[in-house]
Amino acid sequence: MLAGMSVLQFNVLVFQQTRNFSKNDFAISEPNGTQVAHVETGGSTLGRMLGGARELTVFDGPGRPVLRVYDTMTLGRERMEFQDPDGNPIGNLVKRISLFKTKIDLEVLGEQLQLDGNLWGFDFNINSPQGPIAGVSREWSGMSNALFGKSTYSLRLAEWASVPQRLGIIGGVLALDLIREKQERNNG
Repeated sequence: MLAGMSVLQFNVLVFQQTRNFSKNDFAISEPNGTQVAHVETGGSTLGRMLGGARELTVFDGPGRPVLRVYDTMTLGRERMEFQDPDGNPIGNLVKRISLFKTKIDLEVLGEQLQLDGNLWGFDFNINSPQGPIAGVSREWSGMSNALFGKSTYSLRLAEWASVPQRLGIIGGVLALDLIREKQERNNG
């Protein structure tokens, strides 16, 4: 990672996932391949082995956390909460089960964002009341990466997205990946 760079200054981010049975870590790069941030799995090893990743921290550099994503325990729905390094709430993502489909609610500092497209295939857009604010698309990361449970996807952010919106959207994308991974493990 380059000194002085922040994950929050880029409008396009590439997430390279590295995953095994107890971790769900990521390298986050700008489009030219320079790593600008990383994501580490937190929580106890036993808890991760039994329930999967339950806490992720996005670091702008060594020892510089900018965002924490927590998988909170609830009955009947998935709920992920996002906080800044000081523990202040930024937003949350809730997966609700309805009669015929799954609905995802993403909220950032009281603002509801709409997710449209193939959420589980990681090909979707995120819309705010002001208009399209982000898009996510899965990228082919090669056969060997696919065999070892690694995936790559890009996040495109609107230039006008504020820092809290950027943090909430990054948290939402990571939360969706955690939910997807848990579903695969439970259906596995």
